[in-house]
This record gives sequence, C-alpha cells and structure tokens, in this order.
Amino acid sequence: MELKKELLSIKLGDLLPSARNVRRHAPGEVQTLAALIASQGLLHPLIVTERLGGRGASRRLRFEVVAGERRRRALLLLQGEGRLPADHEVPCELVPPERALEVSVAENSGREALHPADEFEAFKAMVDQGRGIEDVAVRFGVTPLTVQRRLKLSALSPRLLALYREDGINLDQLMALALSDDHAVQEQAWFEAQPWEREPAAIRRRLTAGEVEAATSALAGFVGIEAYEAAGGVVRRDLFDDAQSRFLSDPALLERLAAEKLEAHAATIRADATEGWKWVEARLSLDHKGLRAFVPCEHRTRRPNEAESAALAELTQRDQELDAEEEALMDSGEATGDDWERIGLEQEEIEARRKAIQLGLRTWSEGQRRRAGVIVTVSRTGDLEVIRGLMRPEDRKPAADEGRPADEAVHDRRDGAGRAASASTPAGSSPERREAALPESLARRLAAHRTMALQASLLRQVPVALAVLTHAIVNRAFGDDYRRPPSVVQVTPQFSGNALKAAADDLEGSAAWQAVEAAKQAWAARVPTAPGDRLGWLIALSSEELLELLSLCIALTVNVLPGAGAAFEANGLADAVGLDMADWWEPTAASYLNHVPKVQIVQALKETGPGLTDGGVESMKKEALVACAAARLAGKRWLPVPLRKSTA
Repeated sequence: MELKKELLSIKLGDLLPSARNVRRHAPGEVQTLAALIASQGLLHPLIVTERLGGRGASRRLRFEVVAGERRRRALLLLQGEGRLPADHEVPCELVPPERALEVSVAENSGREALHPADEFEAFKAMVDQGRGIEDVAVRFGVTPLTVQRRLKLSALSPRLLALYREDGINLDQLMALALSDDHAVQEQAWFEAQPWEREPAAIRRRLTAGEVEAATSALAGFVGIEAYEAAGGVVRRDLFDDAQSRFLSDPALLERLAAEKLEAHAATIRADATEGWKWVEARLSLDHKGLRAFVPCEHRTRRPNEAESAALAELTQRDQELDAEEEALMDSGEATGDDWERIGLEQEEIEARRKAIQLGLRTWSEGQRRRAGVIVTVSRTGDLEVIRGLMRPEDRKPAADEGRPADEAVHDRRDGAGRAASASTPAGSSPERREAALPESLARRLAAHRTMALQASLLRQVPVALAVLTHAIVNRAFGDDYRRPPSVVQVTPQFSGNALKAAADDLEGSAAWQAVEAAKQAWAARVPTAPGDRLGWLIALSSEELLELLSLCIALTVNVLPGAGAAFEANGLADAVGLDMADWWEPTAASYLNHVPKVQIVQALKETGPGLTDGGVESMKKEALVACAAARLAGKRWLPVPLRKSTA
C-alpha cells in the first residue's frame, strides 16, 4: 500500500503536543538531546497533524506532534537559550488525523536501542579521527568524564566485550575489570575466577591486591600523589568510582618517600639549638601500644602571648559561628552535602590551628630535654605529627637531677584555650581530643555512656577492680615524685554519677545505668544506716561479699569524661573488662542522631551495610532521616569512632 507523505517546514511556535502521541512524556531531561540536535541538526522530521485553534479573527492553523515530542521540547530549549531564532522552522511530515495513532505506534515501536558496546566503540572512533574529548562531550551533551569512561571501556579485551554483547557479563563487572589496562590480566581476573569472585567488589580487590588505596592511607596523604608519581610511582585510577579512587602500586616506594620526608623534619629539629633534645627519631607509624614504651615528661603550659590569645579568641568565635550556622541548616532542612562538607572542613582547619597554638605553649626544662626526646611521625590523617617530651625507660632519673624540687611538677594541666589537657598523653596523640566532626557536647555525652558501661562491666570483674584500685594507690606510693599520672579511679573518693548525668541527659535510661543502679539498691538494703555500725558490719562480711562490694564502690568512681585526664588508662581498663559498647549503647535519636548533621547520619548508614541508604534517605528532611536511620541502625551494633574498641 502506497501512502502519500507531505513534507512541510513549520514554525516551532506553531507546534503543539498531541493527545494522539502514544508515548506519554513526563517532564524530563532533554539537555543531551538538545546538544545532539545543536551539533548534528535534526536528523528526522517530526510527524504532525493539522489542528485549527482559536476563535473568530484569531483562529489559525496549528500542528500537533504525534511523534517527536522530545525533539520538539529539545528545540524549544535551544530556542530559549538563544541558539535558535524566534522564527525557526522545523521539518515535519504531515499525516491525516485518522492515521495519527497508527503512525505514532509505528514511530515508537520496532526500534532497537544502540548496544552500549557499539557506543563505546563509536566514541573511540571519533577520538581516533582527531576529535578531542571535550569536543565529543559538547557534541553529545555529556561530561568529559563520561567520554573518558566510554573510551576506557572501549579499550577492554575484545574477548570480554564480545561476552558483554552476549549478556555473559554485566556493565558493573566490566567497569571493575577496567581497573587494569592489561588484556591478559583482565581475562585472567574473569575467566579464571570462581562465580562468587566475579562480583565487582571482588574483582576490584583482586586487581588491586598488594596496592595502597590513597584515600585510606595516611602515608599517601603525607607524601602526596604528585610527589609519588614524580618519583616514578604508578597510580591506578578507578574512573568508575564517583570518588575516582586511586591505588598506589609501589608500597615500598611510598614508605621510602615518607621515611625521607620524616627524616628531613627530624634533622631540622636536631639542628635547632633551641630544641636541645637528647634524641630525635623518625617513625613511619606510632600506635598507642608503641607510645606506651615511653614515659611522657610533665610539661608546663605558658600563658599565650597577645598574638596567640587573639588568634585563639578568633578561632573560638568562628567555631561558634559555624555551630550556629550548622544549627540553622539543620532546622531549615534545606542543607546540601556541600554545605556540611564546607562546614566540616573549616571546623577541621580551626581545630588544627587551635591545636598547633596549644602545642606551642608547652615548655620543658633544660634538664628534661637533656634526658628526653622527640618522635616525628605521621598522624592517622596523614599530617606531620611531632611528639615532644618522651623518655625512654632507661633515661628516667630522680627529679633532683633536673635541678628543680619535686613539688614543682605542673598541676595546672589546662591548655591555652582553657580546656583540660592530659598529663599522660603526648602532644598530638591524645585520644581525648575533640573529633572535629563531633560537637563537644556530643563527645561528652558519648564519654558518659562509655564511663557508665565501664562501671557496669567492673561489677563482676573483681580482680580487675582490685588492680585498678591498686594501680591508683601505687601511682602515688611508688611513682616518681615529680610525676603524678592520673588514674581512671579517683580514690579520694569522688563518685562520678552527677557529672555523668550532666553530660548525658539520656543516661538514666541506659542499660549500663540500670545495671549499676540495681547493684547499688541491692547493697543499700544491706548496708547499716548508722555510720558507726558500718565498720563492724564490713569486717563481718565474707571475703567474697566484701570484694563484690569493693568492686561496686570502685566502679562508681570511674570517670573517663574528656578532661578527666586518663585516656590511656581508660583504654586499658576497657580492654581488661572486654568492653564492647555495642552491648550497652546504640544510636537513637536522643543518644546520637539528633546531635549530628545529616551527612554524618548517612555516613553511619553507609558504614553499617549495603542497602541501608536506599529509598532516597539523602534527600530526606532531618526529622524523617533521624527516624529512618534509628530504625535501620537498631540492632546493627554500629558505633561512632569515640565508642569503638581501642586498636592499641
């Protein structure tokens, strides 16, 4: 059957959408199509029918688009951007109204989509013909990164691409295999793998085995990718990871470069006559266990000078402004991830600058420097960390050798900002320091819950409780006169319950509080009410009962709040009682989620397991996100960093 076609040029303004178009177009993205039309022209005419519109003198002929609505919208976009004239005419094919429906069906059926592999190879052919990546991106309305990714896929093993065309491998697996440029390695990673080893994550682990992931490596951050590459190091980049992860293939070179950079800093300190330390040592890493091999010298904290005081005040004011901005964003519910990232980065910068000033206020006597030394190392965040005032055990001497009386030990342990600093924690390594990403009030809240859990754990750990009590006494009875390290047990005694409740208003509802309170009530019913009767009653108790009561009393003095000055001993105590905070605490709205920004809630969900961020959680309002996260994190045993087990 021969059908007549009538080709017309119709002004874009005279084209209207049609109810006869079988493809129902929801408002959507047409920028890519517009870019294609701008670079290639309109390759196919629109299919239209006539329509008389208007009334009276304004009645005129218009045309409804029964096939090609997305093209019409893309042309309107170009016209709105000024890339087409106001009177632009569009090539159209006119069909009678009775044929409109069948033509629309025919236009939208029977078409086979271009296979992605064909698209990869087409992009490669255009670049091979001399077109630049940016030019191809503009012509097809995509980003340069998209072009780079398609070129990367086009360079995969032909054997794997053929398998992809046959649906024997999916696109995610191809993207993982693209981590390697070697066809033999790609084919080995696929064809010699077991079925369970062909998941994208498993493929990536196999291809990057033995390499260093830059994003999680402190040494990579310290050395810098550019310096590593300048020294001949090879970096493998994952174009298909949104973060574009980088993997360093030569760990030995990375360690050598880090060691050389550390040694250069150490040499500078050795050459500085004002430093005067007995030794300066460069170490690639230093964990808490390694640090405990040294004895920190007691330092004095001088008053900040005028410039330092002004700088600290300025940092405090800016920190408060950021806190206020953070609260306003949380209340508005309109903050973006960029907002939280900007605030978080500036808070980290403020904390780093404040810490640098505070460390500069520390001073040691000449006698201390003659017997102690300095470790130059890399922090967990990849920054240079200089820990001064460390003594090796063999270098310890009586305080008299320093030429100063024993009672001259520094008792004011407050830093330049007026906050407590740990006497037993070397510079730059304090696990009590405020995490930049957590508000100080939340840090104290979490520490209160950890303290309460330690108290509850001590109730049935009599040997540990005795060791803790003995430790506190031995520190005073047998320690150096000039050095009085703090203890988690304040045997004056000072019970910590009120301080803990002040730090965490939800503490009394916790399992740890209830366990300790139950033990207190059980003994309160037995202890004589008259103080004069208690000593005889205690003497009459069996050894087992006396030790159980002693464990309770010791537990009630435990205090590991920030500023209590016992971070190292707290970690040791937690290890001794086998403390796992997931047994005592979980992130609820009151305990955690209401106190952190949305980006940290989403991060907690991501850390907990795959799929927990599904359902558009990142776009939720804060209140809805908190409720959703509380439900999804319940029972998952996720913990924020301050509550996780010590790695020492």
